[in-house]
Amino acid sequence: MSAYAVTAQFYDAVAADQHAAVDAEIAGVLQGLDTIAGPVVDIGAGTGLSTQVIARALPEAEILAVEPDPAMRPALMTRLWSDPDLRQRVTILPSPLLSAPLPAVISGAVASASLVHFDPQDRRLLWELLSDRLSPCGRAIFEIQCPTAQNIPETCIGKIRVGRVTYECRASAERIDAARLRWHLQYISRLDGSELDHQSTEYVCWALSPEQALAEAGAFGLVGFETGSLVILGHPQ
Repeated sequence: MSAYAVTAQFYDAVAADQHAAVDAEIAGVLQGLDTIAGPVVDIGAGTGLSTQVIARALPEAEILAVEPDPAMRPALMTRLWSDPDLRQRVTILPSPLLSAPLPAVISGAVASASLVHFDPQDRRLLWELLSDRLSPCGRAIFEIQCPTAQNIPETCIGKIRVGRVTYECRASAERIDAARLRWHLQYISRLDGSELDHQSTEYVCWALSPEQALAEAGAFGLVGFETGSLVILGHPQ
């Protein structure tokens, strides 16, 4: 089963509001990026919310939307097809980043809400890939979601209304070990106050602090800094 088989149908409704501040941070960091050398890669494009952020910040850029999960891609395709500009500039690559057919040179990369899915070995391959393919003036932007693995009590992370139905997402996490935590998500739909549907899912995420991300990437010749919720990486200038 797809890892996002349950989450996909609720993703936009929850993320659009919850993730707005981080999206604004990403858009700000993207401003002024030179995209002449190659496309910008959206790592884990999901339903295309992050793709849209990149496209608006960089109106001339070609974008490669890398999304391995088949449950997320229908919404991604629908978002691109409904926008003539995105339809021309964005290519969907339906595979994990590390096996995606990327060009030899990319101008940038954005990992919004996706770095937590890379285990330590895959992160080493990720830093190596960026070191090899990121243009000399390129920029790679990573959202840091789980800097430490710790227990997180259940809380409501999103509640929206569509028509007469209210959708609520509740989330909690349990620490597995020093590097991993297991998230539990519940999606509750209520029609005029009465429960209509209740679905749940869980997945394991890898914790990574900004300091650790910078140290790991530094071993492959990349330098960078932390700002807000993000880590920015590139080649030494």
